[in-house]
Amino acid sequence: MARIDERGERIPLTVADFDTERGVVTVVIQAVGKTTFEMMELREGNAILDFIGPLGLPSHIRKLEGTVVMVGGGLGVAPVFPQLRAYKQQGNRTISIVGFRNKDLVFWEDRFREFSDELIVTTDDGSYGRHGFVTHALAEVLGREKNVAEVVAIGPIPMMKACCEVTRPFGIPTVVSLNSIMVDGTGMCGSCRVTIGGKMKFACVDGADFDGHLVNFEELALRQKRFEREEKAALDRFRAESASLAAMKRTGELNGVPHSLCELPEPIAEPPGPRIPKNIKTIPPERAPMPQQPPEVRVRNFQEVALGLDLEGALHEAERCLRCKKPRCVPGCPVGIDIPGFISALQHHDVQRSYRILKSSNALPAVCGRVCPQESQCEATCVVGAKFKPVAIGRLERFVADTAMGRGWDEFPETTGTAQKRAAIIGSGPSGLACAGDLARNGVAVTVFEALHVAGGVLKYGIPEFRLPDLIIDAEIENLKRMGVEIRLDTIIGKLFTIPQLLEKGYDSVFVGTGAGSPKFAGIPGEAFNGVFSANEFLTRVNLMRGYRQPLYDTPVGMGRRVAVVGAGNTAMDSCRVAKRLGAEQVTVVYRRSRRESPARIEELEHAIEEGIEFLWLTNPVEIIGNSAGWVTGMRVQKMELGEPDASGRRRPVPVEGSEYLIDVDTVIYALGTSANPIIAQTTPGLKTNKWGYIEVDEATGMTSLPGVFAGGDIVTGAATVILAMGAGKRAAKGMLEYMGVPQFAETGV
Repeated sequence: MARIDERGERIPLTVADFDTERGVVTVVIQAVGKTTFEMMELREGNAILDFIGPLGLPSHIRKLEGTVVMVGGGLGVAPVFPQLRAYKQQGNRTISIVGFRNKDLVFWEDRFREFSDELIVTTDDGSYGRHGFVTHALAEVLGREKNVAEVVAIGPIPMMKACCEVTRPFGIPTVVSLNSIMVDGTGMCGSCRVTIGGKMKFACVDGADFDGHLVNFEELALRQKRFEREEKAALDRFRAESASLAAMKRTGELNGVPHSLCELPEPIAEPPGPRIPKNIKTIPPERAPMPQQPPEVRVRNFQEVALGLDLEGALHEAERCLRCKKPRCVPGCPVGIDIPGFISALQHHDVQRSYRILKSSNALPAVCGRVCPQESQCEATCVVGAKFKPVAIGRLERFVADTAMGRGWDEFPETTGTAQKRAAIIGSGPSGLACAGDLARNGVAVTVFEALHVAGGVLKYGIPEFRLPDLIIDAEIENLKRMGVEIRLDTIIGKLFTIPQLLEKGYDSVFVGTGAGSPKFAGIPGEAFNGVFSANEFLTRVNLMRGYRQPLYDTPVGMGRRVAVVGAGNTAMDSCRVAKRLGAEQVTVVYRRSRRESPARIEELEHAIEEGIEFLWLTNPVEIIGNSAGWVTGMRVQKMELGEPDASGRRRPVPVEGSEYLIDVDTVIYALGTSANPIIAQTTPGLKTNKWGYIEVDEATGMTSLPGVFAGGDIVTGAATVILAMGAGKRAAKGMLEYMGVPQFAETGV
């Protein structure tokens, strides 16, 4: 994957050659869109911003009993070459067929001749070599060669399909390389999904090589046209060097560290003598209201919806805390924050002390104050909630963390003079950042490896700006860097390096916090139509790649006007609210259970309703309808009713016979959760996973089946909340400190 600049899209490129000694990777590019035209203008010494890889699985190259025929068409000639060389180096007899439109486009003939027992060059117009297509030459070779063991075909989709049809009657294994549209390249978004033998596969994880006789080429060809309209518009703008684009006002850029503008009062000293206990009769009964943008305004922008308490509101809310002797709220916090302590400091107007109490247990308080489901955790057990609404702990956490920004209140304990241990953190999401913070606080040299081009994981790609601004995430990450945490971007562990290699490089322990990652689909007919997204892909295009700011940013979104979101969790709420802000005329959430069973936060559900999102409760999709051009035109759904509870404790939805009907949509977004990303498990011998692919760990320490290798968060539990992932990261940090023999002089909060 490559990204040319800050506003560029991530595009997949196929490796054409490499030299490990020189540290050189060769790619051959054909100018077909804006990004590749920009790449064609690069000169020696120029740089691109991001270069990520390798992706997918290694090609299965070995010594075969028979001839290997290599077929390359057009730009596909380039990636065929390293495979040809590798097959020849394994001792195989090789025949190469390379095809071009005309003589002027022929390249690398000398390279192919060096490793081919026979080389056939074809041109469509007959201007060089044989006149005709590569399939004509392939048919001729198969007709005279009696012992062809395998055919490898790489090139345009029609060419690969045609080659497979030539080899099919002979029963010759045929390998094709599928370089489909991608966004992240790590199996997270599902954009590169292809159908192989009737099953969904992800090219960036399961490919790029597949059995060509099992590939659904018709479907693949249609999916490659998903963003034709957006790409043509972008190319037209690029070619015209539009002055209007250059002059557009670039609003909303978030740079640097935010600074709180709140003027702070003088702290109030604790009065002498025993503390007079508060009781339910002496506290304000009503919560301080949370200021927020009106629905009719916020649906037209991506600015934060909830604006945060001001000082007066925060002090009012703090006074509602009883400061219980045996607080029930603390056990409800997965990271063990001293909730009465930080609120007590706020009651005494000492915001700095309040912040330091928060930070002693929580590396990301400004994040958690916005996105954690406090209503089902710490606030659910608040004593005040027995009579009134519970203390708004999350809102107070946000106020304190936001107020601290830019004031230099963070304290970093001095490390001891003992030899420093090294720890590698895989993934910069909530669990990885929490683990990194606790390790660094205890004197460990920490390196975080992140596969994407920015740090933050799901906080960046999964949560929209109007719920969690990037500026907040970046400020929290900068604090970790100031603690000495090193963050290496564009590094896919399991591809560029493996966990065993990290341990060989001198890391004393490793934490896996990659998240679950791979999106789930419903498995109904029509999911391959253009206009069907996973929520991961949709939100990644909008959030991470800034698709909502086209044309200033290059990544297309490809959303239609009538959007259906399947699911009713927090990700579904994010997806439907984003679609509304992107200009969808109608957005409908389709959920097979009732509103009562919706797993979304009440606040997010209410915000969606206020913003005009429609809901079809007790409704389940059964088929996605599309046209001959491959685009979604509707979705057939079925009414449901609730039966007996299932394993989750919720009542199982049961279809109502004869209740199917069609809804008019042109975009379907699946928000059905995620499954385990297999990259780490595939490349780490001895790492135990359960039947669903999630990593097995010791619940107390977070250690996996491999000594020194720990894991936590969604890759262990499946999809969960930010704060639960952080709690897992903190538990693992404690286990890692014990494993490495590092004295724990800073509390981990668990």
